[in-house]
Formats: sequence, C-alpha cells, structure tokens
Amino acid sequence: MYKFSKTSLKRLIGVHPELSFAVMEALKISAVDFGVIDGLRSMERQKALVAAGKSKTYNSYHLYGLAVDLVPYVNGKYTWDDNSAFDSINKAMKTVIKKHNLDIEWGYDKWGWDKPHWQMTGYRDKYDVRKLCNKVC
Repeated sequence: MYKFSKTSLKRLIGVHPELSFAVMEALKISAVDFGVIDGLRSMERQKALVAAGKSKTYNSYHLYGLAVDLVPYVNGKYTWDDNSAFDSINKAMKTVIKKHNLDIEWGYDKWGWDKPHWQMTGYRDKYDVRKLCNKVC
C-alpha cells in the first residue's frame, strides 16, 4: 500500500472532504503510486496556468476546492507519459466513487483530455471553500 507525501497531503487542504476521502481511499487500492500535484488554487495561480497553456479556463473547479490533479509517481518521479499508470489511478478512483456513490468525474471522460483532473459535480452552488473560509477562518 502506498502512502501520500507531506506535500500531497498539504495539497488536499481546502479540497472538498468527499473528494479528499476518495483520493485517500484510491491510493490504498491503486496498483501504482500517485501524488496530488494540485488541489485548491488561487486565482493568481490559475491565471499563470492559463498563460502557460496548462489550463483552459479562469473558472476552474480548483478555485472552489472542488478539484484535484493526480499524477503517477513512477521510478522516483512524476510522469505524465505513462497511460497505463493513469489507467490504474482511474480504476482505483472509479472503484471508490462507485462504492461510496460519490459525485466525482474524471477530466478525461468529460473532455477527452486532462487525465490528471478529478472534480466534484453539481457542487459549485453548494461549496466554495473561499466563502467558507471567509466565515470560519
């Protein structure tokens, strides 16, 4: 069984609890190690990612705490080129999603690209960590 690094755990801070739970459970059953390379984002980071061509929107689910990017960790480093490793993450995530009846979708299923991306569906009107933080932080 794999274990998240402190960095991956830190990147889950501010992410919707159900999505964080799914990611944690998926790592327990995944055939490959993976890490969280992005969770909650600031608008400044989102703008930089759009400018670099790594994101296509200024209204990303990451801004709400409703998305994560998961990347395989193979031979001691992150890789974006190992399709079978992404397929293993996909299998683990979908197993957890189905088992717990969670409203989470994969970016690749939705758009035909963006294999690292997982997001909560139907929650934008209900959950925005930025608004929650303004009330309790």
